[in-house]
Amino acid sequence: MPTGTGLSRRDFLKRGAMAAAVPTLWPLIGRVGPAFGLDDPDPSTALRNRLVVIFLSGGNDGLNTVIPMWDADGTQRRSVYQAARPTLQYADTAVLHLDLTTDDAAHGLGLHPSLTKLHAMYEAGRVAVVQGVDYPNHSYSHFESTDIWQSGQPLAAPDSGWLGRHLDRSGIGAGELRAAAMTYDLPLALRGTDKLGITIPTLPFRFSDGTAAAADAKHAAAKLYANHPSSEPLRQYWGERMDESVRIVETLEVAPATPNTGNGLANALLTARTLLEGNYGTEVVFVAVGGYDTHELQRTAHQTLLTNLDNAIDTFFNGVPASGIPPLSPTVADRTMVMTFSEFGRRLKENGSAGTDHGAAAPLFLVGPPAGRLVGGIHGDHPNVGTTLAPVDNILQTTDLRAVYQAVLEQWLADPDPTLGAALPGLFLP
Repeated sequence: MPTGTGLSRRDFLKRGAMAAAVPTLWPLIGRVGPAFGLDDPDPSTALRNRLVVIFLSGGNDGLNTVIPMWDADGTQRRSVYQAARPTLQYADTAVLHLDLTTDDAAHGLGLHPSLTKLHAMYEAGRVAVVQGVDYPNHSYSHFESTDIWQSGQPLAAPDSGWLGRHLDRSGIGAGELRAAAMTYDLPLALRGTDKLGITIPTLPFRFSDGTAAAADAKHAAAKLYANHPSSEPLRQYWGERMDESVRIVETLEVAPATPNTGNGLANALLTARTLLEGNYGTEVVFVAVGGYDTHELQRTAHQTLLTNLDNAIDTFFNGVPASGIPPLSPTVADRTMVMTFSEFGRRLKENGSAGTDHGAAAPLFLVGPPAGRLVGGIHGDHPNVGTTLAPVDNILQTTDLRAVYQAVLEQWLADPDPTLGAALPGLFLP
């Protein structure tokens, strides 16, 4: 074979092997800390606070999640609620009263009857209920509103996620799997300008091409590209990323299998728990669950959704002892907070199909550790619903989502975002 400008057979085979490996490895390349698998995460990562974000996809009905029990604060909240929802309303006697403090009790609000476990955590001071959360110039499109919620950028075209920018500022250190999504597609929330989270739908986590001998040989060959000399800096850089990507999968493919609880959200949260408890340096996990677009026959569907949410959060923190699933380890539980959000709420009035249509503001939950810095109770003002003679068409913002994000970033993850403005006060102890 001629020499000079041509490729040798050996070079051809080597480059062919790398090209064959790239499609399998590409989703991981560049998303893990340098030399993952070669060095354990810095021990200080065990001292970080952790955040688990649950996206309730479809638009959760906030008014039937946090429900007016009477006409409190000089309003006609309960009266308007009853008139607007003749078939979807819940009796005040069925609602779980939010009365952790005297101030909470005076709001006359309660949780949906299905949220019994979350209510018990609220009474223990572990749940913050943030009211009326939304953003300016509201969009009723699932896609646009999801992008705004995940980016925290309501006034510009979203170009990064609010947690992805946190990764940009904080970096991903040696040996770290710092941010992961229990999804098949990486959510915008974990996309930074320079750094990205990775997707891990379940555990054990394996290459898409399996573990047959040919696939294993391809993966082993890919690791060798880390040996490119420093005189070839570009090849050396990408070779090292190939090596890191193989090693992270080799670590995760022997991780404990996720138990099947019969509740898909609980399963995803247990996968998240394995990452948080393992020696991976994991700080942020994103979990998504669908079904919240309740345009018709909402009552039964929403009850099932909230029951699953309630059980999933309880399983995440407290396990299922009867099934051999232990509680979250105390050292991790003391540093872990769960946050829920949805791309929008629902309209005040029920529609003609016994459901509700796309709305605007809605409450979200923050669920913290037994003795953490989260301040449990009701935060923010309940949105105006008008009067029985003049009810509002929609439930509008009283709390800006950017203020909630800033509070979480600044006071929980110790990394304020300079683009988000002031944090919502009172969510955390100094």
